[in-house]
Amino acid sequence: MTQLTHAQIADAKNNDLGAVSSVIRETEDLVKARARRFATTAGHTDTDLVEDLAQVGRIAVWEALGDFAGDDPAQFMAHIDRGITRAMADARREATRPGVSVYTAKRFEQALCLAAGDPYDAEKIAASEGMGTDKLTPDLARAARLSWLGLDSLDRPLDHARYGDQFTLGDVVAQEMGVPADLVDSADITSHRRRVIREQVHRSLGLLSNRQRHVLKADHGIAPSGYYGDQPDSALADDMGVTTEQVKQARKYGKNRFRTLYQAGARAW
Repeated sequence: MTQLTHAQIADAKNNDLGAVSSVIRETEDLVKARARRFATTAGHTDTDLVEDLAQVGRIAVWEALGDFAGDDPAQFMAHIDRGITRAMADARREATRPGVSVYTAKRFEQALCLAAGDPYDAEKIAASEGMGTDKLTPDLARAARLSWLGLDSLDRPLDHARYGDQFTLGDVVAQEMGVPADLVDSADITSHRRRVIREQVHRSLGLLSNRQRHVLKADHGIAPSGYYGDQPDSALADDMGVTTEQVKQARKYGKNRFRTLYQAGARAW
């Protein structure tokens, strides 16, 4: 609920200093909240990124003020929120996806959703005809996948709070493989990461509703569901005993929820 009035919004659009100041004060908490949300991954908040995103958000408020049509307070705040969200999402991609453009990062995230969260499958999908006009070249798709995963070193310290600086990624992989740390190589990181990704995919699916989970598994042929990805929705609907529209809704909301859950835990290790 905003305290801004119709008159204040109209005056702010006309660059009235007092009205603009009121808009800035009214939107500051929203800017900070969105910045903190976008800078938090797997329960960890990057405080430097929070401030960077907050600055992006304040600029977005100013830009959104200029292109808002009308003076309704509720509609104005919704318009501001959309502008902040878009700007911060792009800024976060630039900050956390080194080596690829925002355009490429967005397309890879679309492919990641289609791949049920597996970045290796997403690389193939991103370079496939199924992406239509958003198709990436194989080189760009690979660069996007590497950017998403990040470059890892066996010597990277892992979880300072729990283990201290001496416990590395190599130690974790070695521990889970049951071999001495000096026998672990880069290929083992890839194998370990695939297992972690697979577990994260199934963990995220497990938090969806039964119908959403069933539809997404059927779309990709994830056991125990059969593969329905190349069949009409009516076939899946008949097997589930629901309507085609219910299948479409389950897919729509399930994908959105899955994306949120997966991205939140994708960097947990």
